Amino acid sequence: MAPKATVKKKQKKAKPPLEAASVKGVADILPKDGDWWRDINDTGRHLSSLYDFHFMETPLLEHAELFTPSVGDSPANFRKLYRLTTEEGEEAALRADLSAPILRSYIEHHLGYYASPLKVYHFGSVARQEKLDNGKRCEVHQWGFDVVGDNDAVYDMQVILAAMEFLKLLKFQNLRLKINTMGCKVCRPNYREKLKAYYRKQAVCEDCKENLEQFPLRLFNCEKETCVPLKKDAPIILDHLCQACNNHFKSVLELVEDNGVLYEPNPYFVREKEYYNRSIFEIYSGEYPHALAGGGRYDYLSEMLFGRAIPGVGIALGLDRIVEQLKVHNVPLHHREKPRVFFIAVGERAKKLSVRLMNQLRMSNIGVVEALGKKTLKAQMKFGEKVDAPLALLFGQKEAFENSIIIRDMKSGAQETVMLDKLVEETKKRLK
Repeated sequence: MAPKATVKKKQKKAKPPLEAASVKGVADILPKDGDWWRDINDTGRHLSSLYDFHFMETPLLEHAELFTPSVGDSPANFRKLYRLTTEEGEEAALRADLSAPILRSYIEHHLGYYASPLKVYHFGSVARQEKLDNGKRCEVHQWGFDVVGDNDAVYDMQVILAAMEFLKLLKFQNLRLKINTMGCKVCRPNYREKLKAYYRKQAVCEDCKENLEQFPLRLFNCEKETCVPLKKDAPIILDHLCQACNNHFKSVLELVEDNGVLYEPNPYFVREKEYYNRSIFEIYSGEYPHALAGGGRYDYLSEMLFGRAIPGVGIALGLDRIVEQLKVHNVPLHHREKPRVFFIAVGERAKKLSVRLMNQLRMSNIGVVEALGKKTLKAQMKFGEKVDAPLALLFGQKEAFENSIIIRDMKSGAQETVMLDKLVEETKKRLK
């Protein structure tokens, strides 16, 4: 009998290891930048409390319809959403802005009964698919202040002041406010027709031709050489405001002046989302060309989305830009509590017991730093020199068996052995 032929099995190619790289357009917040972000969060929480804004957070996922063109956004922007279909068949999207989710939550949870108006602060990331040129990101972090349920001009001013004080506390200087009005559904339609009539006679770029009929206000944002000069002769909305919008804008400007805010009225400044109405604004610092914060009144957004007219005004600070500028100008951070003691443990028994001892110190508001992963006393001491703590606590095998610990003054080198039941008391005494 002839021997059976052996068939060699094809070996599967080993899958190459995953490249350790983030998705293009997003970025990690690294430990080396952690103090900047911590400073921003501490400042924001402190300021929000002073201004009586309450913390609120909406989910990262929302119904995609929350960001539809029906609220005055372009179909192109709708296509930029990161969309997905849930297992229940719902069309969802990553949060693309913060105002619409705030209103959704306001209605869903009847927050008008909680406070009227509702004043909230919130922070988190928003995401849209963008062309990633000039360092642009598809995910950015924002801190927002919103007032929902009242259309009084005092609340426009409150969110402006909150954002400006936020930036001042972070040491930003030469702040200025760019401000304009977008009118309302009574006066804006007539103005839009005037604007379209003007631009139809002009030689505009292809992008502006696409926007002209549906989004004529966006032509003011075009930066192409052919279109920029055309703005100076274009009709401005200030000449077409109804009495109510004129009175509201006048009230906002009076409040701006009363509060000593440096401002630049700009009749060609518009926001791309056309659900904004009446006052719109951006905040700049020094010669930095990009806005650090921006917002406006969105009294029609709730009606467009949910069929309920609920006024609102808000402003969002761009945290990524803020951190970038803090680092560029080396702005000093607010005082951060330094670690008060450096804990050294040598030997397995000492290391095991040290976890409980360090926790006792921390629960007594004594900051502790350690490098217990480094096995030797010399290696731990070398790390401790970088910490700049006034005291070191030395805990070895001998001390572990004797229920004692050595407290060393890192400046003078003097040290003393104390019993473990007196550790917290003796440490506090030496830190005074």
